Amino acid sequence: MILHLDLDTFFVSVERLLNPGLSGKPVICGGLSERSVVSTASYEVRKFGVHSGMSMQTALRLCPHAIVISGERKNYMHYSQLVTQIIRDNAPLYQQMSIDEFYLDLSGMDKYFDVLEWSHNLRMKIISETGLPISFGLSVNRTVAKIASGKAKPMGELFVPENKVQDFLDPLPVEKIPGVGDSMMPRLKVLGIKTIKDLREFPRGLFIREFRPSADVLWLKANGIDDSKVVPERDPKSLSTETTFETDIFDRTYLQDTLLFMADILSYRLRKQNKKCTAVAVKFKFPTFQTKEKQKSISPTDFTDTLAETALILFKNMYQQGQPLRLIGLRLNISNAETQNDIFSYNPKKDKLDRTIDNLRDKFGSGIIKHGNLR
Repeated sequence: MILHLDLDTFFVSVERLLNPGLSGKPVICGGLSERSVVSTASYEVRKFGVHSGMSMQTALRLCPHAIVISGERKNYMHYSQLVTQIIRDNAPLYQQMSIDEFYLDLSGMDKYFDVLEWSHNLRMKIISETGLPISFGLSVNRTVAKIASGKAKPMGELFVPENKVQDFLDPLPVEKIPGVGDSMMPRLKVLGIKTIKDLREFPRGLFIREFRPSADVLWLKANGIDDSKVVPERDPKSLSTETTFETDIFDRTYLQDTLLFMADILSYRLRKQNKKCTAVAVKFKFPTFQTKEKQKSISPTDFTDTLAETALILFKNMYQQGQPLRLIGLRLNISNAETQNDIFSYNPKKDKLDRTIDNLRDKFGSGIIKHGNLR
């Protein structure tokens, strides 16, 4: 049994904790420049058609009275870590997929607990201890659990038992399947595929020919099949995180900012495990469902600046201006051997800065400070 926990309108929810006067008002989190995009839209502005990934100019045309907040990523990181700690203290096996999204594998717990009640209690604990709204989906695999949590929003819970999976999936719009992007939708409509049931009943071989073999996973998901595992971070060979955007993102600055934020999060987790990174990898997923990944080996290090700079180098080598991305991810490969920072690249000032920042975060919360070059 898989539990998917998803924080509701996470950035907006954090801003409302910091400023309760924003509660109930139309709020958009994102950049303030003309080329900026919407990071998170409150439910009050979504009814006007505003959504994540939309250009800020378009969003403000649709909802001119919206309150726009650029926000501080250090605050979002702080609250994400609060939630992560609660999950870590209570869950037998979990995987953090992004700053606001988690998968928990509860397999076998049903022998000792009512997993639905256990999931409810965990959700209420997160709400009571952080003040953040959160929803969950509980079902037989990751795909169904994720779709269920989306249906449960806002502030809801949805359990889909095994014998109800297809009844749950069939009437939903096909775009509810994770991985079905904007660019695929026109071709799906031409084929008469509008619902998940339409895709489920579409001939598998023909679908693969139309959308390439990599899209076969979508056909399987439409049939309620997903064998992907929840991978814990116990003695990991790598640390990774990724963000799937609600709509395709074209904005280079926004993508780079997201990548730098990931580098800050992962480097902190790397140092907490007393590990060193020996290679950095950046991953793109395009609207066509194709993925692209490049990796760069580096001397063993745990310096945030070095890891962030390497990630940016990879990004600049991979990204073509105006190219839409559906997902961006970052992975740090870890050396399991006891290693020191490379003697030729070791910088005691950087080391002291990183450790000081980590200590301040541990003592006062991660929102207390962040690296200046990651603003």
